[in-house]
Amino acid sequence: MSTPATAVLATPTRTGRTGRTGLTDLTDLTDLAAYSERVFGHLPRCDQRRWATVYLRGLLSTPGRKSGRRMARVLGLPSSASQSLQQFITSSPWDWEAPRGELSRIAAGLMPGAVWTTATVLLRRGGTQSVGLHQRLVPESGRHINCQVGIGLFLTDGRRSIPVHWQLVLNDAWCDDPERRRRAKIPHEVTPRPAWALTLDMLHQSVADQVAVSAPLVYSLDHSRDPSRLAAHLNQTGRDFVIEVPPHQPFTAILPGADAHEPARMRTSTAAGLLEGCVRTAPSLRGDGTRLCTVAVRFHSPRASSPAARRTLRLVAEIPAARRQPSRFWVTSLRDTRPQVSHALALRSELTHATVQRLQNDLGLLDFEGRSFPGWHHHMTLASAAYLYRCLASGEQQRRR
Repeated sequence: MSTPATAVLATPTRTGRTGRTGLTDLTDLTDLAAYSERVFGHLPRCDQRRWATVYLRGLLSTPGRKSGRRMARVLGLPSSASQSLQQFITSSPWDWEAPRGELSRIAAGLMPGAVWTTATVLLRRGGTQSVGLHQRLVPESGRHINCQVGIGLFLTDGRRSIPVHWQLVLNDAWCDDPERRRRAKIPHEVTPRPAWALTLDMLHQSVADQVAVSAPLVYSLDHSRDPSRLAAHLNQTGRDFVIEVPPHQPFTAILPGADAHEPARMRTSTAAGLLEGCVRTAPSLRGDGTRLCTVAVRFHSPRASSPAARRTLRLVAEIPAARRQPSRFWVTSLRDTRPQVSHALALRSELTHATVQRLQNDLGLLDFEGRSFPGWHHHMTLASAAYLYRCLASGEQQRRR
């Protein structure tokens, strides 16, 4: 291998097989080699660890599309390196959960007060062979596109949002076809599951990694199709949540009586109906004229004895400055918290969606060249690792200034 390639592929001295290097100061991780060793040091083979570092360098330094060929050319590697990069992503048998656990630990150390947020990512693809490919309706345009659908779990504070876990949405057409499963290397335990269930799987992994175990979940409307079931499962695990719900989501409101002697009244309607014409509002923390209104509610359920139907939650609605009626709605278990605080947590999802755009535009999230289930997870893990490294490097630059 040529000298430039050897320099790029240089691997720091290993200190163990756990992926830990003994680095306690996050600023030490702004060296890419040390960072890669921390995140990918668990990989069993030295060539896998080298190519992980090379792939990170390629994602961080290659402008435009991040194909294996373009990354190899930008890094000054031999022409054969593009094939090696492709093999490392699509064929090399390495576990992606351990690196994601390290990403979670580093991100949690960087953002002690972070909450969990989610995002749905549509990865447009051509052909028919990419794993998980199916037709998906884009509500904004009303059109169907051919794409993969990824669900991401992010740690998010008031300034930034960092991706740490991913799940790929698979339907029956993929999971019930033995030949498709074989070609795409889909593990036998993977089955079709809704977005909320995949989110719970990722949260369970974060508990196993002992990362942000008690952090609330902020769940976006873009995949909040069955919020009552998600809320019921979160309630069972004791995790607080702020879940965006559509205006037509049914609830049973608990309305106070006219005086101290009159019992509370129950009223069932949609989220929009319960807060239509609301009189009492409070300003949000945004300072842009947005107002908030709130009411105690329970999920409306035919089974009144179910835990989801019995638990009292709080419905918080946002009224923009130029409107009289609410436009967005969230249900939260933080019923004793001021609505301004719950609303501020809910808006952290906006940081997550901005991060997704940067991942797509700058770090090659959409540029996976392969068809396999492991390959998809490998690429998403490395794109997330590149984003976290950029956050660490940017923070160190600000600290020095």
